Order: sequence, then C-alpha cells, then structure tokens
Amino acid sequence: MQKLKKVLKMVRFNSLIATILPFVLGISFTLYYFDSINVLNTVIFLLICCLMQMIVNLRDSIKDYDNSKSFDVQQNKDEVFAKIGHEDDLKQFKLLCYGMIVAGIILALYLVYLTNITILLLGMFSTLIGYLYTGGKYPIENGPFGELFSGLTMGYIITLACVLVNIPVLDYSWSLAWKMILVSGIAICAIANIMLANNTCDYDADLKVNRHTFVSYVGKKGALNCYASYYILGYVLLLAAILLGYLPWEMIVVFLTIPVIAKNTKKFFAVQVKKETFILTIKNDVALLISSLIGLIIYLILK
Repeated sequence: MQKLKKVLKMVRFNSLIATILPFVLGISFTLYYFDSINVLNTVIFLLICCLMQMIVNLRDSIKDYDNSKSFDVQQNKDEVFAKIGHEDDLKQFKLLCYGMIVAGIILALYLVYLTNITILLLGMFSTLIGYLYTGGKYPIENGPFGELFSGLTMGYIITLACVLVNIPVLDYSWSLAWKMILVSGIAICAIANIMLANNTCDYDADLKVNRHTFVSYVGKKGALNCYASYYILGYVLLLAAILLGYLPWEMIVVFLTIPVIAKNTKKFFAVQVKKETFILTIKNDVALLISSLIGLIIYLILK
C-alpha cells in the first residue's frame, strides 16, 4: 500500500484533474453542438491522455533527481509530490515510465485505427511537446514558456481532440478549431495556473538548479498578478463560448465557483509554500471540473 501511495504521488495522480477538465469541456461541446458521442473512442482517448500526463510527470521527477545529483543539492521535501530517493527507486520508476509509454503507444495506434490520420498527427505533435517539455538539453519547463505550453497543449489540444474522435472527418474544419479556443479557454488558463503555482512555490529552489522559469523573469509579484488574471480570462472565454452557442447555457453554473477561486487565490497571494498552499490551485481545478460536470449533467437531463 505504501508503494502504491508513492507511485501515485510520483506520477502526481491528483493533477490528472488538469486532463479531465478539458476532456469534459470537449464532451460538452460534442454533445451540445453535434449531438454525438462515440463511447469507445472517448474512453480510449481519456486513458491515453491520463497516461501521457503521468509519463510527463514521472519524467519530471526523474529529471529532478538527475538535477539534484548534477548540482549536488538536496531535493525539497514538499509533501505534495514524492521524490526519487536513490538509484533503486530511479531504476524502478524508469521501468514504470517505459511500461506506460508502451501502453500509451498501443492505445494510441488502436485509436488511430478506429478514427483517422488527423488523430495520429495531433497525437504525434502532442507527444513531441510532451517530450520537449521535460526532455532534451533545454526542457520547456525550465524556461519562461512552461505555463503557455502546458496550458495550450493540455487545455486546447485535449478539448479539440476529444471532439475530433467523436465526429466524422467531414465535420472537421478550421472554424471548429477556432471555436475550441473559446470552449477550452477556462481549461487553458486553469492548467497554466497549476504550472505557475508550482513554479512560484519552487522559485528559490529552481534557481539553485539553474531553472529560470517564467517566475524568474517577472518576479513573484508579477507571477501572482498573472495567476489572478488567468482565472479572470478563463471566465471571460467561458462566457463567450456560452453566449455564442458553443456550450449549453447550463454551463453557467461554473460561474458559481468564482467565490471559491477568489478565496483560494487570496490565500495563495498571502503564502506561496508548496506543502501549504499549492493544493489551493488543485482545489480550484476540482471546483471547475465538478461544476462543469454538473452543468453537463443538467444539460443532459433537460435536453
């Protein structure tokens, strides 16, 4: 049981909320706009998304261990994410990472078989971004664009792909791709804020291992201002999606989360400590996810 808990922490299982939120938005759009759903494609796609995020998270943990060795620094015990403690752990988690990669490839190829080449191309692009995010000499996450890439790749592409695996190729269009910017907007902003909150909490520790994230360019005050602005922008994009008829009006219930997110944001502004306040950002995503699900359920009941 202890081993399982460590694995779940290592792959940051609680952060899968970031994958499920855009997935729910994509399903909501598909059911409302096209009145269509392919259950098998949808389930396979969700599994692939979860595997990809856990792979990226695990690679990030392996990178943290390598950095601690290279720069001869102690990894922070933040009690939020588990850390690789020794070489035996490293070998085991590398094997786990390889196993998840193989499972992801098998599922992805099967989904392409069930759908079309566009899904393959979109998947290859996402995989490339996932690798560059934590891999190579200059990982994206170590620079100023980590929040942008995580938000767009997970928030936008997951929402778009969720729609594409459920509709005929004849319904694909650039117009649809543009609509997804508004539909996925709140997910893009919420996911970017997970990365931003993490980097804000880790700012001092990151500098010790030569990680110069967005926070090191704008400072903690600038990062916090962006953090609040992203939520505001997310709600504006959601409202636009509802008013333009891309999402059902029942999704208006998401706006009931504003007091909760405002309260948590105020707390995060006061204290940026991983083990104390990072969880507030995850709670914000949970609130957005639950309210989105409630909106979708209400729509399905009333349609």
